Amino acid sequence: MVNIIVSTVCNMKCTYCFAEDHMLSAHDDRQPTFISLESFERRLDDLDRSGINEIRLIGGEPTLHPQFDALIEQARRRNKHIVVFTHGLIPDRIVTVLEAIPPDDCTILVNTNATRQSTSPTDAEQSRRRAVLQRLGSRALLGFTIYTPRAELDFLLPLVLDMGCQKKIRLGLAQPISGGSNRYLHPKQYPQVGHPIARFAHAAAQHGITLELDCGFVRCMFSQDDLETLHTAGVDPAWRCNPILDIGVNGEAFHCFPLANQAVVPSAEAESAVNLRASLAGQVQPYRVAGIYKECSSCRFKLMGACTGGCLAATIKRFHDAPTLRLKVPEEVPDA
Repeated sequence: MVNIIVSTVCNMKCTYCFAEDHMLSAHDDRQPTFISLESFERRLDDLDRSGINEIRLIGGEPTLHPQFDALIEQARRRNKHIVVFTHGLIPDRIVTVLEAIPPDDCTILVNTNATRQSTSPTDAEQSRRRAVLQRLGSRALLGFTIYTPRAELDFLLPLVLDMGCQKKIRLGLAQPISGGSNRYLHPKQYPQVGHPIARFAHAAAQHGITLELDCGFVRCMFSQDDLETLHTAGVDPAWRCNPILDIGVNGEAFHCFPLANQAVVPSAEAESAVNLRASLAGQVQPYRVAGIYKECSSCRFKLMGACTGGCLAATIKRFHDAPTLRLKVPEEVPDA
């Protein structure tokens, strides 16, 4: 997958935001805040060159782009499946643009706990988001970012059913950013959310709704019973942390927002997605032997490739204050 950043502007103030280092005001002169139509056309060229038939628009908030409708038109001319990552509090004019796309040709991923100032969305924000979801219908895929062990998920089920959204819910873990102050779930807290997630997966499955777990989840945050519950509910965790490949407004490529200061390729234009991903993976390879827990480096599931050891940004944070990184690497994989 490749994410195309079309805006470095956002009108939300989510406390867990892992892109906050890249967010600017619309009047900031330090760098472009919106991608130009010419640059966007070159991004489409790069996707074609890499054989990628999907374009994923992220930000900031992508729908704040003043020529958002023109971006959509360009992507439609290339017959791309369009994915938009949004907070959902979008104006009617933009909703009309998205409504015009056939449901099979687009996915609008709506972050349901994005908010302007408080730790939880206000009633007005939730009301507006519901109105947007009702219009988007099956184009909408609900998402929720977990940044506290007390995350409440049950409200998502009636939202899916009442608004006619896709019968999937995408759960993500907020991750730390280098030098930032965003809120995130500390790895020590992961086991506290493991059982509630499994319980929620079971409840969702009763309504024909499946969960998608984003990157950064680890196997050991779930008990064996919880793992069996996830399996029965049709959840495929994957336990992954790979280069997502975000392409910035200025043309640089980076591993992902939490690692934007750790793994960067200055210019992504005319490069294939495969080459860019390989370059970014190579930049962080020395950390891959470790994981978010000290036990990860000797874990049989990690050694077998069945778990990546969680988010690499959280792993690097473990060693942030250490003068030297010393890891003990087992000589062989223990028997399963």
